Parts: sequence; structure tokens; C-alpha cells
Amino acid sequence: MPAVSAKPKRRLRWLWRAIAMLVSLAVVLVVVEVLLQLLDPIGLNYEVEHLRYRNNALRFAWVGKPPGQVDLDGTLYRHKKNLDLDIGSYRLKTNSLGFRGPEIELEKPAGTFRILILGDSVSYGTGVNDEVTFLRRWEVALNEHAKPGQRFEVVNTGHPMYDSVQELAMLKDEGLALDPDLVLLVYVVNDIEPTRDVVEQALLGKAPRPEEQLEDPGDTWTALAGLFRPMMPATAKLLELQSDAAVRFLSTQPEGTEWVPENFGKGPRGWRRSKQALLEMRDLCRQAKVPFYLLDNTMPAIPSLPGFCQDSEIPYFEFRFTDEELKLPIRNSMLDSHSNDAGHLLLLEKLQRIAAQLPLPR
Repeated sequence: MPAVSAKPKRRLRWLWRAIAMLVSLAVVLVVVEVLLQLLDPIGLNYEVEHLRYRNNALRFAWVGKPPGQVDLDGTLYRHKKNLDLDIGSYRLKTNSLGFRGPEIELEKPAGTFRILILGDSVSYGTGVNDEVTFLRRWEVALNEHAKPGQRFEVVNTGHPMYDSVQELAMLKDEGLALDPDLVLLVYVVNDIEPTRDVVEQALLGKAPRPEEQLEDPGDTWTALAGLFRPMMPATAKLLELQSDAAVRFLSTQPEGTEWVPENFGKGPRGWRRSKQALLEMRDLCRQAKVPFYLLDNTMPAIPSLPGFCQDSEIPYFEFRFTDEELKLPIRNSMLDSHSNDAGHLLLLEKLQRIAAQLPLPR
């Protein structure tokens, strides 16, 4: 009987081992995907909740109007009034004026010091209940130490995705009518990202400006994410998070180039619009004899902002997390960079230090 060669057997064994490894890898990936979706450690709920917020909490300025009659520099959207809406990880309650927070009277009550807050999702408090936000906590703390017959109101007009022009419109249309004693603007990077662009593209079909499109060369992580996205979207998100878009973009720029938000993409146009809006806010508050202060929460920082405020006589305070603080668990999730309970406590501490220099009743 002829001898049987050992080589085909060895090849067969290696083939089966390879098949077993591939099957094991596929099972592991499926388990990872299921766990990512069920336990949601990276915050996939953020995108779902943003859609729920947009679809259920907002009234839009263009509804029932021809596109040409929409003021693209007005308040393009506002919260619905008297909401009690379950967003998912938090609850959104609005008062009869459509602002997040408790009911207030249109006419300021006697003995009340009213503080008007302008801003976007940072002041709004995405991802946490109103009582957790640094602004509501500040209001509570102010009233705990108020003198007899004295009361403080912190009116939070923050709306996610508002830019400086939207905040200016809010101040003009509704804010000053509330007779505030102090106006604070929580300034973020959104302030130089024109909100009207979204509406122009959706309603009017206006194409994005080619010169403002940033080249993203991608990298290994984004390539892997592209492969996984069709079948394993959660795993693809996790892979994307291992890479930074700003770093990828800077790899296409001359060596030594730094990420300066006002210099790239929509930044130059958005920064010009924001500066003009800030000057108008300053002038409106001066005319109303109301102190106006800017709290700089930009991350990454906008290097031109402090100098502009100084030159424009807009009182300025830095109001961002330090590098050490950013290492702490102060975010809602990997995908949602907004502050959680601990993050809002840190912001409250910063605001209370700033408040010592604000014109508050003592």
C-alpha cells in the first residue's frame, strides 16, 4: 500500500485552523457590535436624542412662509412653549416663553435681579436635566445667599446650534424686552459656524462654498470604519473615534500649521459675522444700560477672540476647561462632548469665581 504524504494533511489542518480563527473573529466582532448597541458605552443615543429634540422640541421660522420671506439672520428656530418632553437621557421642560427652566413673568417682579444668558447647547445643557445645569445651580446658589426681599432669576435662552447672529436676534427680539439687569454670552465654537447655512442648503438648495470645504485625507481608522459601517455601524463609530479630524486635516497642511478655528473652512466668514454680531450686542446693551459680558468657552480656543474683545471694550472672561480637567470624566459620552453632572459642577465653580467680578447685588 503506497504511503500517504503528510503535506496535504498539514495543509488541511492549517486551512481548518484559519477557518476557525476567521469564524472566531467574526463571532467576536458580532458580540462587540451587539454590546456596543445594547450597553452604548460610546453614546450612540446622542444622535437619536438630537433627532428627537429637533423633531419634537422646535418650532421653525420658515414653516408656512415662502423661502424668500424667511429672515435667515433672525431666530431661525425656537423651543416650543410649555414643553415637558422626554428626550431620553434627560427631560426638556420649557416655560410659557419657550425658554428652558421655570416659569418667569414677562414683567420683572420688584426686587428681582434678572440675568439673561445667551448661548447654544453649552448653556442649554444638552444631555442633563435643567436642575443639573451650571446655570440653574448658579441661580439656586445666588438665591440661597440673597438678602431679604432680594431674588435672582437666571433666564436661559440657550438653543443648540445657535451662532452669534442667532444670539443677537434673540437679544433684540426677546431678551431686552425682559428688562435684564445683566447679560452674559456663553461663547463657543458654534458662534463662528453660520446656522443659516443649514437652512439655505435645505430650503433654498444652496450648495456649500467649495473654498470652505476641508480636505480630509482619512487614515487607517477611517478606512476601517468605512469597511465596517454597512454591517456594523456601532463598531464603525468606535473606530472613527480613534482618529481626530483636525489632525487628519493638518496632515495636508505645511509643517507647523496649528488648528485655528477662525482660519479654516467656514471660520473666516463665520468669524467676520460673529464679530459684527458681538459689536451689535455690545451696542444694544449699552443703549439699554445693561452690562454685557462674554464668557469664552471655545474648545478648541479661538485665539483672536480675547484681543477682539479687548479692542471692542467687551468685558471678557475665560470659561473653558483646562487640559487637566478634560482628562476627567466630565463628558456625557465619547460621542457627546457636552458636560455631564460633574462637568456642570466644574462650570459652576468657574462661574462663581467670575461672578465675584460681575456687577451683582452684594
